Amino acid sequence: MAVTVTGETFDREVGASPVPVVVEFFATWCGNCRRVAPVLDRLAAEFAASVRFVQVNADESPGLVELFGVSSTPTLFVVDGGKQPVTVVGAQPEAVLRGLFELAAGRVEGARSELAWVTADACTLPTAERPTRLAEFDGLFAWLRGLRREEPGWLRLRLDDGEGVEENARDLTAREASCCSFFDFDVHRGDGELVVDVRVPASRVIVLDGLTAQAEAAYAARV
Repeated sequence: MAVTVTGETFDREVGASPVPVVVEFFATWCGNCRRVAPVLDRLAAEFAASVRFVQVNADESPGLVELFGVSSTPTLFVVDGGKQPVTVVGAQPEAVLRGLFELAAGRVEGARSELAWVTADACTLPTAERPTRLAEFDGLFAWLRGLRREEPGWLRLRLDDGEGVEENARDLTAREASCCSFFDFDVHRGDGELVVDVRVPASRVIVLDGLTAQAEAAYAARV
């Protein structure tokens, strides 16, 4: 069960914690907060031995809201040794939230410790944030209805048009394009589905190969 902290108890409960902490800023009136609450409760119980989960009521702790630059709820941070390496905002899929706890617990390793399908010279995303970005793509791929490589530099993803899928797809692809500018994403509605076209120049086809492999693995697990 999460511990609710305030400005007066934050340093003691979070700053001095001997283990990494996942901090959630929430509001009692926030529908998205209620939506992710059961998932966070399960993850907090699963990772209790290695990660502490605390909550901050944004309405009751304006000082902490200002300190962390929180502009919407839910907002989640990993705080480890006084550092704040990762931020997740909004009602993200369970895969993304799990990735946050796994990162805090130090379970992310090997190829999953970075965006393996993006070469170091091509990505400006901080290394600490890359496991969460991978998890975000896994969350998007959980909605896959099908995928096809139209051309070497063009991947088409067909997604179920569920609640919040288009919003998440547009947000994620915009953020990915901002750190890997060679990506060209087009999100649009098809016949009862959401279509995401991903294009890269010829020099970056190998990157699209990696993204395609991640999508295919997720799709195979789903079907």
